[in-house]
Amino acid sequence: MALLKTENLGLKKGSKYILKDINWEIQSGDNWVLFGLNGCGKTTLLSILAGYQSGNEGYNCLFDEKVDKNNFLQLRKRIGFVSSSFFDRYLKKELVTDIVLAGKFGTLGIAGEIADEDIQKAKSLSRILGIEKKMRYPYDCLSKGQQQRVLIARAMMNEPEILLLDEPCSGLDMIARETFLHNIQDLAERNRMAIVYVTHHTEEILPFFNKAALMKDGELVEKGELEEVFSQEILEKFFGVKTSILWTDQHFFINLDLQIQHQGIESFKKEAYHGSAKNS
Repeated sequence: MALLKTENLGLKKGSKYILKDINWEIQSGDNWVLFGLNGCGKTTLLSILAGYQSGNEGYNCLFDEKVDKNNFLQLRKRIGFVSSSFFDRYLKKELVTDIVLAGKFGTLGIAGEIADEDIQKAKSLSRILGIEKKMRYPYDCLSKGQQQRVLIARAMMNEPEILLLDEPCSGLDMIARETFLHNIQDLAERNRMAIVYVTHHTEEILPFFNKAALMKDGELVEKGELEEVFSQEILEKFFGVKTSILWTDQHFFINLDLQIQHQGIESFKKEAYHGSAKNS
């Protein structure tokens, strides 16, 4: 059984497609990188996969059930979803404690009884993530990095079977980012939880990721084994510029040759993207 499966999933607003023909299957133990440039539809896709929005074409299936208005609340309790791009639209004056505890219900606010063990778990997560002193603060009084850690704690309240991470290191300082990436790798190695990690920074692609999908203009243009997707041929087609890749035991480097015109003078700029890769 696939934990998550979409078939021809799409979202159309007026004559414009936000998402189109998303066909994707995620199995237990899969650790996916969803890679794409800003504005390609990554956040919208994850919010639909997590049951917080719905498409208007095709379908989204979680744990062998089609997501609909009757079951979406129950299904999304089994999913951890971290996205400041999504939740910042809805969370303002809510207290950090309430936001974290709401993760138990998969809702924006507390929607049921809270047991003592729930409170203890929320406190434990807050200590791990370094926000224990902020639990009585309103969400909009926190720094961007602190808000991100609140959303991570919320996502982990139910020990999810699928963890959807939408640029989770956004707003984190260097120490917090490295700590978070270490924690995610530890989770992946200890659990059969599937992870989907959205980024456009290849330095966040750690060795435990085994699958990759490239997204462009609302479509998944490539998906499969990470080493196959991050190939020179595929990335040159994706970026539309000459690309070279260097693989080492633990890291890979992507070089893009970008031709820039400035005041009639042509020059070439080389940008290096540093990432991590599995041992090959």
